[in-house]
Amino acid sequence: MNIWDDLSGKLRKVQPGNKMKPEYLKVNAHIHTPYSFSSFDSIDSIIEEARKEKISVLGINDFNTVDGFDEWAEKCYNARIFPLFNIEMIGLGRADMEAGRRVNDPNNPGRTYISGKALSYPLNISNDKLEILKDVKDLSNEHVYRMTLKVNDILGGIDNKLVIDFDIMTNDHTRGMVRERHLAGLIRMKIEDNYKWGKDRDGIFLTLLGNGYFDIKPGDNAKLENLIRSELLKSGGSAYVEEDPKIFIDPEEIRDLILDAGGIPTYPFLADFEDGRYTDFEIDRTTAAQSLLSRGYYCVEFIPSRNDFGRLRDYVMYLYDRGFIITFGTEHNSPGMKPLEVRAAGNIELDEYLLKINYEGACIMAAHQYKTAIEGRGYLDDQGKPKAVERMEFIKLGNRIIKTVCS
Repeated sequence: MNIWDDLSGKLRKVQPGNKMKPEYLKVNAHIHTPYSFSSFDSIDSIIEEARKEKISVLGINDFNTVDGFDEWAEKCYNARIFPLFNIEMIGLGRADMEAGRRVNDPNNPGRTYISGKALSYPLNISNDKLEILKDVKDLSNEHVYRMTLKVNDILGGIDNKLVIDFDIMTNDHTRGMVRERHLAGLIRMKIEDNYKWGKDRDGIFLTLLGNGYFDIKPGDNAKLENLIRSELLKSGGSAYVEEDPKIFIDPEEIRDLILDAGGIPTYPFLADFEDGRYTDFEIDRTTAAQSLLSRGYYCVEFIPSRNDFGRLRDYVMYLYDRGFIITFGTEHNSPGMKPLEVRAAGNIELDEYLLKINYEGACIMAAHQYKTAIEGRGYLDDQGKPKAVERMEFIKLGNRIIKTVCS
């Protein structure tokens, strides 16, 4: 489906001089789908929830894959929701790792999450960059395969009926991208399918998970799967397998890949966590901002549900005043359901200032996607630098585009 041709026709009926409603529509620019791992079981269920909550802009943001773009484009557009086309990857800064410096992963020095926002759609990427993407995806799947072998050694020692078939898991429970969370879910389901409630089932979970299992309420699948992941699959767990270093390519290489795909390299801020702590990179916002600009990152994003409202607002205001494009999202990349509407920690609603910043960021990305598809170049020039003098024009165009799609 060529959404841009259809949109071009509609835009011609909405002239730039025509006044459009000034309100800031709801935006969630960072959602994981079943094409990597998602709280939702399908894109249809994401769309359904978005319509209930009156979300106007949604950004697919899967790890290491763009396989969901076609379905995302068609279903969002038909539902009158503007689709953003994003990707997330994990890089490893060797100097930061060797210095023990945490960037935006609170537990692993050097490991750096990076998003590519507003990629070209249909995807236009060079063959060598596409091969890098494929290699990272294959290595990631191989990592989970090796964990599955260790899990099967453990489960098979209890009961052969609990052994997990990796191919069945991949074909029946994923869209081709296998994550640790898929494996944790299959472990839970295998045990529950083969043992009824009672001492036998409880005994197996206690053997695998220890006394933490006593804290799980019956039917709380999300909490149980998170415990399985932390006790078995993460570092220190009996089925833990260290990742192949090739999975984590250099952050600069990820940035180049995103630019090659027509996107906007974006740094995801962890910001405050664990009662006001910050990583080594993020604790000094002045230094962090300067470093990001020097590395070619002019766009940042936050997942506000993990941030104190006051600290979030303070950090966002600082970055916004320095010209960064800023968007917010919810991730939805772990078991358990929560609303799609973006809120700060403690379920605190965003104020008008934050809603404005989020919507403006989405407008720039919408215009960038559209102009890239129609003209071959969007908000970034051929050096990857933003056309700052045209920022307001991109916001205005993006506002027209979004509201035309949503009307």
